[in-house]
Amino acid sequence: MKSKIISSVRQNGSGHDYQKNNFTLMSKKISLSIFITLLLVTTVVSSSTAQNKISWLRYDDDFTSLKKDTLKKGFDKAKYISLGKNNYISFGGELREQYQKYENLNFGDVPPTFSAIHVNQLWHRLMVHADIELGDHFRVFMQLSNTARFFNDNPMTPEIDENQLSLHQAFAELKLKNWNFRLGHQELFYGNHRLITFREGPNTRLAFDGLVIKRKFNNGSLDFFAVSKVISKRYVFDDESMHDGLLGIYGTQFYANRKLGLDYYFLNFQSRDRMYNYQAGYENRQTCGIRLFSNLKTVNFEFEGGYQTGKFNDLTIDAYNVMADVNATVMSAKKGIIGFAANIASGDKDSTDKKLNTYNLLYAKPAYGLAAPIGATNMLSLSPYLKINPVQKLNVLAQVFFLSRNSNQDGTYSPGMVQNRPRPNALFATDKKTLGQLYLLETSYQQNKHCALAFDASYFKAGSYPKATGNGNDILYLSLKSTFKF
Repeated sequence: MKSKIISSVRQNGSGHDYQKNNFTLMSKKISLSIFITLLLVTTVVSSSTAQNKISWLRYDDDFTSLKKDTLKKGFDKAKYISLGKNNYISFGGELREQYQKYENLNFGDVPPTFSAIHVNQLWHRLMVHADIELGDHFRVFMQLSNTARFFNDNPMTPEIDENQLSLHQAFAELKLKNWNFRLGHQELFYGNHRLITFREGPNTRLAFDGLVIKRKFNNGSLDFFAVSKVISKRYVFDDESMHDGLLGIYGTQFYANRKLGLDYYFLNFQSRDRMYNYQAGYENRQTCGIRLFSNLKTVNFEFEGGYQTGKFNDLTIDAYNVMADVNATVMSAKKGIIGFAANIASGDKDSTDKKLNTYNLLYAKPAYGLAAPIGATNMLSLSPYLKINPVQKLNVLAQVFFLSRNSNQDGTYSPGMVQNRPRPNALFATDKKTLGQLYLLETSYQQNKHCALAFDASYFKAGSYPKATGNGNDILYLSLKSTFKF
């Protein structure tokens, strides 16, 4: 982690000075004013027509009911503006302001370039897009993104914190009866976000550059894709791609009137950007797996297993990941759900056996939220949880993770697969495995289709492994987030 952060600062010049010179006190006041305004707006903006839908992937928004509507009101006026002859343009956007408080970043172990382990910060995200439909079969989608971080003097991590202006998505799409062909910058996600996601949690979302072909069936779909991760940089229109490659298929098949589902996938990942036990090299990794899930009335389940093979330098890859989640509805009136999840992901077993057993998370979502600086690789995880809808529009999740290393011959990695423990000079200095317990509370209040509030709190009780490899302080994380979408 230390080397990556230092490298980022060197590549971007004196990033700390740039922040001091450019993000003045006035801009901080403006951003704070926006945050407070959003809190107020959330309570007063009314909802639009119920059948219209704003999606996580904004190119999947469904406002077709407005196509022939001549009496549109409010933000609906920005949808389906006629360009003549069955051509339309629609506009949309998102403004998100998020206050965060951290006590003991990374268990209190940060690089020397950091000035504080206790920080308060404000994340700002503004995204606007245009969707141009040319007839029934062709469209162009474009989205601009602006993200910024305020009040935190530690070095920036551009892929997470700040991208001053980027062409986040820009693709052309050909739509036929059962086939879609999409080429360009685009967000993606599959399954339950454990392989590929748009990374909603961090301030800057993730996109991919390449080709996606979608085939639709009566009870399922099959996607073919050849893409490269877009590397988000800090400044204006300076993003990069084609550093690594992802080629694969992802299919979904539904059974029993869509009450049961089966995902299946095969992916090939190639990169020189990832390191294992601080060793760099060329990685050519194949991932295959299945995911079985249900949509039943009372008891539901999700089981997923993935296996990875291939080569990393002269090492043969032999890695796996298995997860299970079973839950039951206990208070139907309050939409109460109680569940239990377990996950095991392999870590390297022996540095001398010519094998690499570290499971590569590829582009998965952060499994343990924004507080925990670890991803779900080389991991044993047990997690009971409770979900409840105590009042209309309010959702609450309470969850506990009991976390441990799978192998004491491998370290822990961030959700982006950057090794953060132990230090390079102490790779095998301890056989401790217990990471600790993570207590998590997430709440969201969806005032209407446009406005939402969320409050999150996490407490990570550090175990023997963080203490043996550093300060091992307990982590406290608080977040208040307000989002407006149209």
